[in-house]
Amino acid sequence: MTDSTANGTDTFPPLVLDGWFMLHQFFRILPRARGDEGAEAQLEAGAESLQAFLTTWGGSAEDGAIRDGSAGDAERPEGWSALYRIVGGEADYLVLHFRSTLEALGEAEQAVVRSPLGLEFVPAGDYLSVVELGLYAVTDALLTQAREEGVEPGTPEWTERVEAQLAEERKKRYVQARLKPEQPDTMPYVCFYPMDKRRNVGQNWYTLPMRKRAELMSEHGKTGRQYAGRVSQVISGSVGFDDWEWAVTLFAADPLDFKALVTEMRYDEVTSIYGEFGTFRVGHRVAAAAVTGELVGRG
Repeated sequence: MTDSTANGTDTFPPLVLDGWFMLHQFFRILPRARGDEGAEAQLEAGAESLQAFLTTWGGSAEDGAIRDGSAGDAERPEGWSALYRIVGGEADYLVLHFRSTLEALGEAEQAVVRSPLGLEFVPAGDYLSVVELGLYAVTDALLTQAREEGVEPGTPEWTERVEAQLAEERKKRYVQARLKPEQPDTMPYVCFYPMDKRRNVGQNWYTLPMRKRAELMSEHGKTGRQYAGRVSQVISGSVGFDDWEWAVTLFAADPLDFKALVTEMRYDEVTSIYGEFGTFRVGHRVAAAAVTGELVGRG
């Protein structure tokens, strides 16, 4: 290895594990004239269609969700979908999808867009990403061990070590739970926002040594763990998929916990110096069984 790596100043990218593909679809719902029976019937038919879809792909246990091919259909991809009413902003609703393949995610997207409700739902943005677990500490440990044993990154021996470590990490139950997240039934509120790491002069995340990045992410993780049981977090990567580098989707029992968590994390160095954030959107889940009543009763 080079002296820079030996001194911990390398800019090696962190190893990651990828999970389910993820799509946030945001919509506005068109207002309709009161007393227009034809329009009302059309909306109700569309709402019933969406309700049937969400019941099949329920986003919570109370929706009767079937999340893997072991239940009923061995060919069915893993994942789930759910509807959320958004409060404020430029969207009325979020339809959130998780799927095990990009093709299945595209089918879920089109199932909503091409449904009878597609005439009432006006797209108000979307976000494509894949659930991601960044292994900063694992990467730092592998680099340290390789340096001590004279193994260079990029060599066959290094690749073998990396593949073995990733396979070991993926076996862990908590890792699988992170890569295939579920909507906690006790946490109906949702908060979504995209984010980047800065690349400014003097504030460039991507030129920091691996050891420093691992330390900063460890500190950041400690802040998040203080909210265990109050906030459930899904981190998804979107480099090459969308306009930002990551997306964060939070679930909580109390929406004020979003404010508290994000505020506290702003004081972590990884955020205060290196974080950039996009638009925040907040709302609450609509149970699959309540979708028709929610949409027909609106407007």
